[in-house]
Amino acid sequence: MTQLPQITWKCVKCGYTYTAAQPADECPACHERCEFVDVSCYTPDCAGPGTDDRLV
Repeated sequence: MTQLPQITWKCVKCGYTYTAAQPADECPACHERCEFVDVSCYTPDCAGPGTDDRLV
């Protein structure tokens, strides 16, 4: 079984970030049904794994 990559997601409503394979149906922080954006680091110049501060 192939494991899904871990992605850092940010809630557009409250700004909460967390890492998971897929975005949640409800934000763990504000408990609303929010849109989540992927703020994971995909380029070598953003200091490796984690979030890219240019997207946060």
